[in-house]
Amino acid sequence: MAIFSSKNYDPNTISLILKQCVDAINAGGIGGPTGPAGPAGPTGPSTGAAGPTGLSNVTGPTGPQFQGPPGPAGPAGATGLTGAAGPTGATGSMGPQGPVGATGPYGGGLTGPQGPAGIGATGPTGPTGTQAGSMTGPVGPSGPAGAAGTSNVTGPTGSTSATMFVPPTADPHVVGAVWNNGGVLTVSAG
Repeated sequence: MAIFSSKNYDPNTISLILKQCVDAINAGGIGGPTGPAGPAGPTGPSTGAAGPTGLSNVTGPTGPQFQGPPGPAGPAGATGLTGAAGPTGATGSMGPQGPVGATGPYGGGLTGPQGPAGIGATGPTGPTGTQAGSMTGPVGPSGPAGAAGTSNVTGPTGSTSATMFVPPTADPHVVGAVWNNGGVLTVSAG
């Protein structure tokens, strides 16, 4: 596995590079045989220079979220026991009576011949009745006397300019004209 090499790592990827280096070292097989020890170098100062202050409030990137495939469905449960049968319900009430069916067709039988006229003795003659209109019934009682009318009451005076209309006794043949047709006022149709 190739590990990305750079002199200026991005702060967001340095943690991933370090993890790759650790995994490669733990896997073994890195490096050749150990060479001879070199001469000791000069002793450096006891205190090194202070490094630069790291960035604060910097949150690394959120790692990827992996969801495994769904597991296989479990076996179906055993079928439960069948419950006891419930009691039989009460019998319903009788429905209403249906309508009367239509009358069947006429049979079409023939009428038999008329029987002979009966012969019987002539009965006695009844008493003679009273002829209609020959007897006058009794006179009914007189009805009560009517109320007395108002006295000294003079009716309204008629118009002195009234004209009496006397219709002709023959059809004048004028549309809308009135004539006396045998005592019946009739409107002429023209």
